[in-house]
Amino acid sequence: MKKDLIWIDLGLISYEDAFVIQEQLHKKCVTKTCPDTLLFQENYPVITLGRGTHEQNLLLTPAELLDQGIALTAVSRGGDISYHGNGQFIVSPILHFDQYVKGAHQYVRCLEQVVINLLAHYQLKGKRIKGRSGVWVVEPETGEEKKVSALGIAVSHGVTLHGISINVNPNLEHFKAIIPCGIADKGVTSMEACGCPPINLPDLRDQFILAFDEMFGSNTTKRTIDEIVSHKR
Repeated sequence: MKKDLIWIDLGLISYEDAFVIQEQLHKKCVTKTCPDTLLFQENYPVITLGRGTHEQNLLLTPAELLDQGIALTAVSRGGDISYHGNGQFIVSPILHFDQYVKGAHQYVRCLEQVVINLLAHYQLKGKRIKGRSGVWVVEPETGEEKKVSALGIAVSHGVTLHGISINVNPNLEHFKAIIPCGIADKGVTSMEACGCPPINLPDLRDQFILAFDEMFGSNTTKRTIDEIVSHKR
């Protein structure tokens, strides 16, 4: 039997406001007053510091970041430093992961496979690199392996937070402010830089839902945030 999930799209929103909503959804999911949820968003430029962040991977001062219009914030996910911004597609699955897979490791691998399958829909060949999370592609212009999708999760009371970012057409210059995920010998790319024609984020979202449902055996339907939580601060 397929598991019922819901999806909510916050559109373009600040990372901080989106995380307030994510925490509210997480609490409701833990108490089972809200179904398991896929939360979609696009953020204004921000650098996030995961629990495993190394200080040397931030290459600019807060003042220099501010000059470029990039915010800076610490987050509860695992992993090192990361960047989010316009043109990046972000998915935060808020769900009881052990109802779908056997363990956190398998959950991460399945999320990566969802992204690989999604990229295949756009004629891009995604791959894993052993010992490194996320999804990688060979950038046609350079012939180099570069990360197109980052992944970082947290689990609290058996329910996941955070998740996946996919670079559709972000400002890749912003990534020069950091050593993304602490990986100095590999660069970052985007679907656009790999030759994809312009992609509408709602269309990408719909394709992601199809790939996610196929991978996790779920049936995901739309809800609005106002139907689920009060998100006014």
